[in-house]
Amino acid sequence: MISKHTLLSNDLFGDLNPKDWPISLADLPPGSALVGGSVRDGLLNKLSQKPDLDFVIPIEAIKFSKNLSKKINATFIKLDEKRDIARLVINGWTLDFARQVGKNLEDDLLRRDFRINAIALKLSEKPEIFDPIGGMDDLKNKKIVAISEKNLIDDPLRILRGFRLMCELGFELEKKTKIFLKNNVDKLSNVAPERIKMEILKIAHSSWNSSVWQTYLELQLLKKWNEDKLPNLELKRKDIISKKLISGGFLAKLICLLSDEGLSSLMFSKNEIKRCKNLRFWVHKINNLGLENFSEDERFQLHVDLEEDLPSLILFLKDKHANVWLKRWEDPSDPLFHPSSPLNGHSLQKALKIRSGPFLGELMRHLSKEKAYRRFFTNHEALEVARKWTLENSPFL
Repeated sequence: MISKHTLLSNDLFGDLNPKDWPISLADLPPGSALVGGSVRDGLLNKLSQKPDLDFVIPIEAIKFSKNLSKKINATFIKLDEKRDIARLVINGWTLDFARQVGKNLEDDLLRRDFRINAIALKLSEKPEIFDPIGGMDDLKNKKIVAISEKNLIDDPLRILRGFRLMCELGFELEKKTKIFLKNNVDKLSNVAPERIKMEILKIAHSSWNSSVWQTYLELQLLKKWNEDKLPNLELKRKDIISKKLISGGFLAKLICLLSDEGLSSLMFSKNEIKRCKNLRFWVHKINNLGLENFSEDERFQLHVDLEEDLPSLILFLKDKHANVWLKRWEDPSDPLFHPSSPLNGHSLQKALKIRSGPFLGELMRHLSKEKAYRRFFTNHEALEVARKWTLENSPFL
């Protein structure tokens, strides 16, 4: 009789579909095992079409990977010479190979971060799930449990990864694990900025359940990079207003997690930093002044600055504003939420005999604002408004 464990192993192997892999199982040395995220996601029925594949092999991983890259014409990347880890990239697939640490596979798994990441699929003639420390029970109970505090300290990025897994999977951090993370937050400063940034990007792109923000406030994992703290923001409640707002969640989460200085020190792009600065400025202004007290100029400038990123701002608004603003932003013809000049620069230069330059830019901004507040409705009326403004503001008068 086939055991339940054997059936589960066969199902996981089938879901992983090795026939689609860019390598053959015959390419792998005897004693190889698949570990980490693809095994975990397979057991959770969350496999992507081309999951990242992490292999533990009992021989020199860098040397093996280099030879295999030539055979399958893949890009070879040496990830960690000291720990003997390499990567192959081919046709959208990423395959990591690490030399087994310790005397056997169990030794290797016991050195990992969390129990849900310490489940292996032995790639023998009959594939077999190997779960020496109860990772499958944690998957069932939706818990993230650290194998040991020492393992987290060995690579402090794992402290942030625990929170990231919580965000991505919607799991809870086990009580002792939460204490481990909290007690070792300061050690994150020893991690390369590039690695921290990659985790933050995954955190900001993930869905947050109701307990994520409270857990973050409790742990303060990124306090070194977030001196400019925003008030307690209820993103979790706003996230469900509309699917349209999901795209805005990324930037909104970034300004909650990192200050502008933090974004810079973690090497985010100039464009990302600029967008975050704009969003942060207007969130602070709304919190301090209140939308009802904005002048026409302030309200117009808000929409000029944040047209692209308005869904991010909406996540911070009170419900009475959020739904109305979303509906107006979704209407591309709304002249305030999508400000634009009714007349282009070339036609204005020709009609009013003015040169290109700052004066023309100010005129077009004035027309955009007048259009936003519906003070004219036709291009002829717009030209008359432009003519009047030019006469009143011309530097030659």
